[in-house]
Amino acid sequence: MSDPTFMADPTRLVIAAIVGIALLLALIIKFKLHPVLSMMVSALAIGIGAGMPLDLVADTVTKGVGTTLQNIALLIGLGSMFGQILEESGGAKKIAQTFIDTFGQGHSSWALGVTGLVIGTTVFFEAGVVVLIPLAFSVASQTKKSTLYYGIALLAGLAAGYAFVPPSAGSVLVAGTLGVDLGTMILVGIPTAFIAMAIAGVIWGHNVGSRIFTDVPEHFTSAEGASDEKELPSFGMVLAIVLTPLCLILLGTLSSYIPMPAELASILAFLGKPFVALTLATLVAMYLLGARRGYSGAELKALLDRSLKPVGMILLVIACGGVIRWMLQDCGLGQVIGPMLEASPLPLVVVAF
Repeated sequence: MSDPTFMADPTRLVIAAIVGIALLLALIIKFKLHPVLSMMVSALAIGIGAGMPLDLVADTVTKGVGTTLQNIALLIGLGSMFGQILEESGGAKKIAQTFIDTFGQGHSSWALGVTGLVIGTTVFFEAGVVVLIPLAFSVASQTKKSTLYYGIALLAGLAAGYAFVPPSAGSVLVAGTLGVDLGTMILVGIPTAFIAMAIAGVIWGHNVGSRIFTDVPEHFTSAEGASDEKELPSFGMVLAIVLTPLCLILLGTLSSYIPMPAELASILAFLGKPFVALTLATLVAMYLLGARRGYSGAELKALLDRSLKPVGMILLVIACGGVIRWMLQDCGLGQVIGPMLEASPLPLVVVAF
């Protein structure tokens, strides 16, 4: 972490940070102000409240936006296009159905949790919910169990995959912020995500579902017979496409540790760059799940255009979050809180939260 560019009285810094965060929460929760505007107002309040010169406040805003987005903007856009193709083609649904058939109806919560984990690495959380929650309702309808039994497992899998396993936007942002290699993030993130899904999804879902019964929504029951007749792609092809960017990124990381010719290592390192891996994976998905299955060039372009609509909002929110982070850092608050936390007996996990 770089040194602060300004240092005010520690008490004033802490008060400015508390007021700024409280203002952020009030603007979003009570006054329903847009998160982008709320975060910008909060960041400015922290900087000005800490006594930073106004020109330094303005420079910090610019630095916060640029530094935060420089490593993730392209990846989030490419990941959104990749996920949209997977969703639109029925690939996500095919993975879920195959896992449910493989695990058996008695272990459908595990099947939905694993499905959520796999799909969460490639699509936005909200998109995964829209595509896969009908499957959770379908299983609940067949087994006559609470929808919480399956829904919690699915949502935990989606959240864990999105948070821990690249190339999802959330994990890429964390890796970029902490300076962690994405290949290392994948190696550590996959087991971490699986454990989180198992505990927070399957085990907790069983506990809650056995105590609280929630029936399948009426609108789903009435529309259950009107299923989509679109032919789904093969499971093997979809899984291979999903794993393409993960494998390329992993190979790029491993090329630095496995003895091999320098030229081959250079090629693997290049292919393992996240933007290259995602670009190749998106092109493969466009052909195998799009053009090869009857999509025209115009239809694919419209699909990709649609996938990028939510990206602008996501990038702005992330950028404004970065502005707050850099404002807190540049005003010197980190130099006040850091030593306090280092000296505290609190476990690292608690300090992180």
